[in-house]
Amino acid sequence: MIQTLPLMAGLVGLSGFQFLLVASQLALVLSVLVLLVIWWVEWRNGRVW
Repeated sequence: MIQTLPLMAGLVGLSGFQFLLVASQLALVLSVLVLLVIWWVEWRNGRVW
């Protein structure tokens, strides 16, 4: 039992880590797109400093 726990935790941790990696990449891309849209709207209104 003691030896199977790290194995199971490693497998679950790996898939959880992969999900976290994909989610963080999607959040990064989404935030960049939102910032670009905000910049574009401000640029069209002539308020870019």
